Amino acid sequence: MSSAAAKPADDTEQLRAFLADSLALWHVDGTVHAADAPVIAEVRAVSGTIVWVERAGTDTPFRWFARWRRAGDAPGGVREGRPRACGSLVGLLAALREALGVERGSPIRVVSAPEPA
Repeated sequence: MSSAAAKPADDTEQLRAFLADSLALWHVDGTVHAADAPVIAEVRAVSGTIVWVERAGTDTPFRWFARWRRAGDAPGGVREGRPRACGSLVGLLAALREALGVERGSPIRVVSAPEPA
């Protein structure tokens, strides 16, 4: 077994880039950058909201934890003290949208084309 196969790839930089792209797509003015462990990504919106993304340990079924503090919230508030568990990238994006107050938007509906008359 090769050493590359033995250890998982570090996708932290890709995750940060993906989160930055998501901010741009949602028209949220902010930055994503590295932070001190255990945080792997820190999102800072111009609105004053700060979101910290932490990688969950191997002893939990979750992949990440997201905690945040909105502008005007006192440090140590509920969402900062009790992080949201995210089992997937979709869950992480949902937590980020909630923290930043981003509307989900209208879902796309895919239907078959009508048969020609």
